Order: sequence, then structure tokens, then C-alpha cells
Amino acid sequence: MSIFRSRRERTPEPVKVAFAQNETEAEMIQGILRDQGIPSMTRKPEGSFMTDLFAMGSRDIIVPAAAEEKAIEILDSHRRDPDDTDDLPGS
Repeated sequence: MSIFRSRRERTPEPVKVAFAQNETEAEMIQGILRDQGIPSMTRKPEGSFMTDLFAMGSRDIIVPAAAEEKAIEILDSHRRDPDDTDDLPGS
């Protein structure tokens, strides 16, 4: 074996764990993950053209493959039941 060959292992590709309607929602999701120590980034979904204009457009939330399971668990714990209105003002 040559000393010039790389033995680097291939790391798995990052994975999508969430979808946000706009940049503000994406930043909130990233904040939740960041608070739990999970790095993330956003990317435009394919076919999206308005994402960079006035923070409009949807975003995919991407995390390292090794953090996928934990990220989904964290985000699931923050989802609300649409029928649960006890915490709404005036209820």
C-alpha cells in the first residue's frame, strides 16, 4: 500500500430532519437543536427560487447523519397537538 493513499472513511451525508415555511421558522428550529448541542444548517428545497428574497420561501433543516435520531426526538417533543388549546390566550 502506498503511503500516499488516503484512509479517510467516508462520512454519511447530512440528513433532512425538518421543513420550515420561512427563514424565521427555520431559525427557531435551529435554535431548539442548537440548545441541545446539535449543529444544523438550512438549505433551499429543490425548485425553490424565492428563498433568498426578503427571507421568503421554505427551508429544509439539515443535521449530521449521526444526530438524526436525537434531532427528530427533540423536535417531536416540541410539536403541539392541534386539538390542545389549553395554552392559548382566552381559553
